[in-house]
Amino acid sequence: MKENMNEVRDTVEIDLWKLLMVYLSRWKLIAVSTILVAALALGYTALLVTPLYRADVMIYVNNITSEAQVDYISASNLATSQQLVNTYTNIIRSDTVLEEVAKRLDMGYTAKEIRSILTAAQVDETEIFEVFITHPDPVVAAEIANTVADVAPEKIAEIVEGSSTKIIDYAKIPENRHTPSYKKNLLVGALLGMVMALGYLTLTYLLDVRIRDDEDLIEYFDRPILGQIPAFRVKEAAPAAKS
Repeated sequence: MKENMNEVRDTVEIDLWKLLMVYLSRWKLIAVSTILVAALALGYTALLVTPLYRADVMIYVNNITSEAQVDYISASNLATSQQLVNTYTNIIRSDTVLEEVAKRLDMGYTAKEIRSILTAAQVDETEIFEVFITHPDPVVAAEIANTVADVAPEKIAEIVEGSSTKIIDYAKIPENRHTPSYKKNLLVGALLGMVMALGYLTLTYLLDVRIRDDEDLIEYFDRPILGQIPAFRVKEAAPAAKS
């Protein structure tokens, strides 16, 4: 008998129907865990996470100088401009550009600090790219982004000969925060709370080796059941009638 029990314990089999019944019977625990962790995630986001705002400028890349006169733009010119985008974004992140940006801002920022809040990315494989500045203050974010837009074309023209850039859109003061997302963090917290509750119930189900019914006996010992002892209930004697 002990050997059979040891074999059963070594081989863990999960009855999905029984496990589902465990989940349904403990639905209150799952609901409480989901709501509690979601509330904690929302409270953490609202009270402890600093909201960040993002301002951006849009810049067009040209592989000819701004003084040059052209009648049309060829496909080769566009292809060359697209290839130059990566070069330009790296130049914008350089100390040469950002030190000049910091100097004009005169806010006490260093080139390294500006680089940490700056992101540059090409727009849909075109000859256009955007520069993003993410900052807790929306006004400062827009000011830094516009200063980068003022400095970058001058420095790029000095470094890359025979090319130019033009500002398509200057940054506006962002009205809505970029991060964090209350909705996203709330959903993540709710999902985490549910997973924690389901994991706890699954673990307790797997560790429960008690024999509850005849199916467990057959599963554990692989022997037929010859008979069952019924459960008897003793009826309480009726109280004697008062004379």
